[in-house]
Amino acid sequence: MKIDNGWHTYWKNPGASGIPLKLKTNLPEGWSIGQIQYPAPIRFTTAGLPGFGYEGEVMFPVTIFPPKEFTGELPKIRATLTWLTCNDSSCVPGNADLLLKAAESTDLIKDSYDALPQAISSAKLSFTVVEEAVHLSLHLPNEDLTDLIDSEIFVSTPDVVDASENHRFKLNPDQPNTLVAKIKKNEYLSDLPESLTVLLKHTDGRAWEVTSVK
Repeated sequence: MKIDNGWHTYWKNPGASGIPLKLKTNLPEGWSIGQIQYPAPIRFTTAGLPGFGYEGEVMFPVTIFPPKEFTGELPKIRATLTWLTCNDSSCVPGNADLLLKAAESTDLIKDSYDALPQAISSAKLSFTVVEEAVHLSLHLPNEDLTDLIDSEIFVSTPDVVDASENHRFKLNPDQPNTLVAKIKKNEYLSDLPESLTVLLKHTDGRAWEVTSVK
């Protein structure tokens, strides 16, 4: 997606306003498709409301799964993509009908997947709500914590924390190899979600994503 200067579109957690991308496909029998995957977002405000998303050019990879017995040429796969773009004064919905076909080169596909947040296999994330704050604890027994301390926290799960809050993890002095953070909860949060996903974005653009189970 190439976004005009002064405009932005939205992450899977859009923040206090906006909506994420939506993709509808017409797949051949036996085929299936995964969810839209999102690279690390940036922060912005729209009419004073905090949000998360993208400016400029951004790629959103989607994995399509053929049936096990599939051989031969890729069939024509049609899809409809819808989105919302906003600037400081207005928002405009958009849509496009897409015809997906085999690429002449896989370089662009590889680049789009390489830009996604990386999983940290050894990380264990836990969370709880105490009064008006969501407390996060990230235990990484086999990792160098230096880069993660310098990374900005984006909570991927919508409507859990206040979107205006901008936080980073800090070391827990009472537990080795553990980072902690306290973020103001979303005013509409009633029940904790079954799981929580947190994205960490370093100043150099690298990003990691960790999911916890309640």
